[in-house]
Amino acid sequence: MARVRVFVQAGDPISAVGLASYIRAQPGMLVVPSRLPADADVALTVTDRVNADFIGALTKAAQAAPLPTVVATDNVDPEQAPSLHRCRVVALLPRSAATSSRLAGAVMEAATGVSAPSLAEQAENLRREIAGPDGAMLAPRELTVLQLMADGHDTPEIADIMACSDRMVKSIILSATKRFNVHNRVHAVACALRAGLI
Repeated sequence: MARVRVFVQAGDPISAVGLASYIRAQPGMLVVPSRLPADADVALTVTDRVNADFIGALTKAAQAAPLPTVVATDNVDPEQAPSLHRCRVVALLPRSAATSSRLAGAVMEAATGVSAPSLAEQAENLRREIAGPDGAMLAPRELTVLQLMADGHDTPEIADIMACSDRMVKSIILSATKRFNVHNRVHAVACALRAGLI
Protein backbone atom coordinates (compact mmCIF):
# COMPACT_ATOMS: atom_id res chain seq x y z
CA MET A 1 0.00 0.00 0.00
CA ALA A 2 1.30 3.47 -0.91
CA ARG A 3 2.30 5.76 1.92
CA VAL A 4 0.12 8.76 2.73
CA ARG A 5 2.02 11.91 1.80
CA VAL A 6 1.50 14.71 4.32
CA PHE A 7 2.17 18.42 3.86
CA VAL A 8 2.94 19.90 7.30
CA GLN A 9 2.48 23.58 8.05
CA ALA A 10 2.58 25.64 11.23
CA GLY A 11 2.88 29.26 12.28
CA ASP A 12 6.32 28.71 13.81
CA PRO A 13 9.27 26.47 12.92
CA ILE A 14 9.30 24.58 16.24
CA SER A 15 5.69 23.45 15.82
CA ALA A 16 6.38 22.51 12.20
CA VAL A 17 9.37 20.36 13.23
CA GLY A 18 7.32 18.71 15.99
CA LEU A 19 4.45 17.90 13.62
CA ALA A 20 6.80 16.55 10.98
CA SER A 21 8.48 14.38 13.61
CA TYR A 22 5.11 12.95 14.71
CA ILE A 23 4.21 12.07 11.13
CA ARG A 24 7.60 10.60 10.20
CA ALA A 25 7.30 8.24 13.18
CA GLN A 26 4.06 6.78 11.81
CA PRO A 27 4.24 3.71 9.57
CA GLY A 28 2.70 4.35 6.18
CA MET A 29 3.22 8.12 6.25
CA LEU A 30 5.67 10.44 4.55
CA VAL A 31 6.26 14.18 5.03
CA VAL A 32 6.54 16.03 1.71
CA PRO A 33 8.97 18.96 1.42
CA SER A 34 7.44 22.37 2.19
CA ARG A 35 8.13 23.55 -1.36
CA LEU A 36 6.00 20.73 -2.84
CA PRO A 37 2.52 20.93 -1.23
CA ALA A 38 0.85 19.76 -4.44
CA ASP A 39 2.63 16.39 -4.07
CA ALA A 40 0.78 15.65 -0.80
CA ASP A 41 -2.41 13.71 -0.13
CA VAL A 42 -3.31 15.59 3.07
CA ALA A 43 -2.34 18.87 4.73
CA LEU A 44 -1.77 18.99 8.49
CA THR A 45 -1.56 22.34 10.23
CA VAL A 46 -1.41 23.66 13.78
CA THR A 47 -2.40 27.01 15.26
CA ASP A 48 -3.09 28.45 18.71
CA ARG A 49 -6.36 29.90 17.50
CA VAL A 50 -8.43 30.02 14.35
CA ASN A 51 -8.72 33.68 13.39
CA ALA A 52 -9.01 35.76 10.20
CA ASP A 53 -5.26 35.61 9.51
CA PHE A 54 -5.20 31.84 9.87
CA ILE A 55 -8.24 31.40 7.63
CA GLY A 56 -6.63 33.74 5.08
CA ALA A 57 -3.47 31.60 5.07
CA LEU A 58 -5.54 28.42 4.75
CA THR A 59 -7.47 29.93 1.82
CA LYS A 60 -4.22 30.68 -0.05
CA ALA A 61 -2.90 27.20 0.71
CA ALA A 62 -6.13 25.60 -0.54
CA GLN A 63 -5.94 27.61 -3.76
CA ALA A 64 -2.34 26.52 -4.35
CA ALA A 65 -2.94 22.86 -3.40
CA PRO A 66 -6.57 21.84 -2.70
CA LEU A 67 -5.86 19.14 -0.11
CA PRO A 68 -8.10 17.72 2.60
CA THR A 69 -6.78 19.47 5.70
CA VAL A 70 -6.51 18.48 9.36
CA VAL A 71 -6.21 21.37 11.85
CA ALA A 72 -4.94 21.08 15.42
CA THR A 73 -5.98 24.07 17.52
CA ASP A 74 -7.20 24.96 20.99
CA ASN A 75 -9.48 27.81 20.01
CA VAL A 76 -12.12 27.73 17.27
CA ASP A 77 -15.63 29.11 17.03
CA PRO A 78 -18.29 26.80 15.54
CA GLU A 79 -19.43 29.82 13.48
CA GLN A 80 -16.11 29.61 11.60
CA ALA A 81 -17.06 26.17 10.26
CA PRO A 82 -18.26 27.42 6.82
CA SER A 83 -15.00 29.32 6.27
CA LEU A 84 -12.97 26.28 7.30
CA HIS A 85 -15.04 24.05 5.03
CA ARG A 86 -14.25 26.33 2.07
CA CYS A 87 -10.55 25.88 2.93
CA ARG A 88 -11.00 22.08 2.62
CA VAL A 89 -10.67 21.46 6.38
CA VAL A 90 -12.10 18.02 7.16
CA ALA A 91 -10.96 17.47 10.77
CA LEU A 92 -10.39 19.56 13.90
CA LEU A 93 -8.30 18.24 16.80
CA PRO A 94 -7.43 19.83 20.15
CA ARG A 95 -3.80 20.92 19.88
CA SER A 96 -3.14 20.34 23.57
CA ALA A 97 -4.27 16.70 23.29
CA ALA A 98 -3.00 15.94 19.79
CA THR A 99 -0.96 12.80 20.40
CA SER A 100 0.93 11.24 17.50
CA SER A 101 -1.61 8.42 17.21
CA ARG A 102 -4.53 10.84 17.23
CA LEU A 103 -2.92 13.01 14.54
CA ALA A 104 -2.10 9.93 12.47
CA GLY A 105 -5.68 8.66 12.75
CA ALA A 106 -7.11 11.98 11.59
CA VAL A 107 -4.63 12.16 8.69
CA MET A 108 -5.49 8.61 7.58
CA GLU A 109 -9.21 9.35 7.73
CA ALA A 110 -8.71 12.53 5.71
CA ALA A 111 -6.62 10.66 3.13
CA THR A 112 -9.16 7.88 2.71
CA GLY A 113 -12.19 10.17 2.73
CA VAL A 114 -13.76 8.68 5.88
CA SER A 115 -16.94 10.57 6.68
CA ALA A 116 -16.54 12.77 9.77
CA PRO A 117 -19.04 14.86 11.75
CA SER A 118 -19.72 18.35 10.41
CA LEU A 119 -17.05 20.96 11.16
CA ALA A 120 -19.50 22.90 13.35
CA GLU A 121 -20.05 19.74 15.41
CA GLN A 122 -16.30 19.05 15.55
CA ALA A 123 -15.65 22.65 16.67
CA GLU A 124 -18.25 22.31 19.43
CA ASN A 125 -16.78 18.96 20.52
CA LEU A 126 -13.30 20.51 20.57
CA ARG A 127 -14.51 23.37 22.75
CA ARG A 128 -16.12 20.89 25.17
CA GLU A 129 -13.00 18.72 25.24
CA ILE A 130 -10.73 21.54 26.35
CA ALA A 131 -13.23 23.12 28.76
CA GLY A 132 -13.17 22.54 32.47
CA PRO A 133 -16.17 21.14 34.35
CA ASP A 134 -17.50 24.68 34.91
CA GLY A 135 -17.20 25.42 31.18
CA ALA A 136 -14.08 27.54 31.66
CA MET A 137 -11.42 26.90 29.06
CA LEU A 138 -8.24 25.25 30.28
CA ALA A 139 -5.06 26.69 28.85
CA PRO A 140 -3.01 24.29 26.69
CA ARG A 141 -0.16 24.39 29.23
CA GLU A 142 -2.56 23.46 32.03
CA LEU A 143 -3.75 20.45 30.04
CA THR A 144 -0.16 19.43 29.29
CA VAL A 145 0.87 19.64 32.95
CA LEU A 146 -2.21 17.71 34.10
CA GLN A 147 -1.48 15.00 31.51
CA LEU A 148 2.16 14.76 32.60
CA MET A 149 1.12 14.54 36.27
CA ALA A 150 -1.38 11.80 35.38
CA ASP A 151 1.49 9.97 33.65
CA GLY A 152 3.41 10.01 36.94
CA HIS A 153 5.93 12.81 36.32
CA ASP A 154 6.97 15.00 39.23
CA THR A 155 7.53 18.77 39.08
CA PRO A 156 11.23 18.72 38.06
CA GLU A 157 10.52 16.14 35.31
CA ILE A 158 7.63 18.22 33.98
CA ALA A 159 9.82 21.33 33.99
CA ASP A 160 12.43 19.39 32.03
CA ILE A 161 9.90 18.13 29.48
CA MET A 162 8.32 21.56 29.04
CA ALA A 163 11.67 23.38 29.06
CA CYS A 164 10.64 25.75 31.83
CA SER A 165 11.40 26.29 35.52
CA ASP A 166 10.00 24.32 38.47
CA ARG A 167 8.43 27.57 39.61
CA MET A 168 6.55 27.94 36.31
CA VAL A 169 5.22 24.36 36.60
CA LYS A 170 4.02 25.08 40.16
CA SER A 171 2.31 28.24 38.91
CA ILE A 172 0.54 26.29 36.15
CA ILE A 173 -0.55 23.62 38.68
CA LEU A 174 -1.91 26.35 40.97
CA SER A 175 -3.83 27.85 38.06
CA ALA A 176 -5.33 24.45 37.18
CA THR A 177 -6.36 23.75 40.79
CA LYS A 178 -8.07 27.16 40.96
CA ARG A 179 -9.82 26.51 37.66
CA PHE A 180 -11.21 23.22 39.04
CA ASN A 181 -11.84 24.83 42.44
CA VAL A 182 -9.89 22.11 44.27
CA HIS A 183 -7.13 22.22 46.89
CA ASN A 184 -4.40 19.96 45.53
CA ARG A 185 -2.84 18.61 42.35
CA VAL A 186 -4.10 15.05 42.83
CA HIS A 187 -7.67 16.28 42.94
CA ALA A 188 -7.07 18.46 39.84
CA VAL A 189 -5.80 15.43 37.90
CA ALA A 190 -8.81 13.42 39.07
CA CYS A 191 -11.18 16.18 37.89
CA ALA A 192 -9.44 16.34 34.50
CA LEU A 193 -9.70 12.57 34.12
CA ARG A 194 -13.40 12.54 35.08
CA ALA A 195 -14.09 15.36 32.61
CA GLY A 196 -12.33 13.37 29.88
CA LEU A 197 -9.76 16.12 29.31
CA ILE A 198 -6.76 13.82 29.70
